[in-house]
This record gives sequence, C-alpha cells and structure tokens, in this order.
Amino acid sequence: MDFIGYRSDALGAAVALVNTVTAPARGDGEVAPDELRRVLVEHGYLAGRAPASVEPALRGWAGRLRTVFDAVDLDTAAAAVNALLTDVEIGPHLTRHDGEGWHLHYSPPAATVLDRVRSTTAFALAMLVSEYGMDRHGRCAAEGCDKVFADTSRNAARRYCSPSCANRSAVAAHRARQRATK
Repeated sequence: MDFIGYRSDALGAAVALVNTVTAPARGDGEVAPDELRRVLVEHGYLAGRAPASVEPALRGWAGRLRTVFDAVDLDTAAAAVNALLTDVEIGPHLTRHDGEGWHLHYSPPAATVLDRVRSTTAFALAMLVSEYGMDRHGRCAAEGCDKVFADTSRNAARRYCSPSCANRSAVAAHRARQRATK
C-alpha cells in the first residue's frame, strides 16, 4: 500500500524510526552510531547526503512521530498529525535526480534530507490517519513490547510490530488456555 506516492517508504520509515529509538539495538538505552541513518537508507532516502548532526534531530522527530502511534482516539491522533504537519516545510514540486525519473518531493528543492524525512513521514501518517482512522496503526499488542506498527495489509488485522511478537503472544495465550483446562 503506497500512502503518498513517494519513492521512499515514508510510512515504513516512520515506524522504523520510532522503533529504533524506542528499542535501541544495543540494549543500553542508546541508539548505535549510524543506526538511524541506516533506517533512512533502507527506506529509500539518500541519507549519505545527511551530516552527522542528523542523528539527534532524527531521534527528536521519532519521538514526535510516536505521539501518533500512542494516540488513544482519532481526535488525539489527528491533533498529533496536525502538530507534525505544522512543523514541516511544505513545497511540493516534481524533480528528477540520481538517475530516477520525475517524481514528487514534498519539501522545497533546497530541503535537507532531514526536511524530506520530516515532510514525507508526516504526510504518510496524515494519509494513514485520514484514510483509516485508528484501525491501521498503534502500539504492539505483545505484553512487554513498546514498539509500534502500521498495517499496510489488505485485511487490516495486524496488531503486533513483528511476527516474533505475534508468535510469542500466540504461544503465551495457548499456554494460558492449557493451564486453565488443567
């Protein structure tokens, strides 16, 4: 499901940024060096053009994105999205670069990688919330997991951040049922 018609996976980037900051890979509360930059590359952003100073700004932005996933109702989610949109510089235009064909950018031509990430992730969450309300995003339903998810499946049944969390929860529920019948 392509929420904003952009060459990057902006919705996936929003989820990955939040989850990278929420559950750092090193387990000591710190995000590994260049981990956030890796997220950008994996989701189609040209992060090699970003200065080293982009990491703290991405951490802050990830915290802001999380407010949409933590929202308990549609009005709160919409207010969180509107707060994000207020803080991004919008300047849509068609562009062609790096061997790619013409495509839409939401930020002005002189925008930095950080500006592009901010505008596309905000737009992706705006489209998600405006099109699907609260049905396709949220916090992982697995006990003890603090990660978030955005559901881009056809059946809109996702409630976990990953298959491993879904499996762990299913096993725990199965074991609880087994104990209850003994």
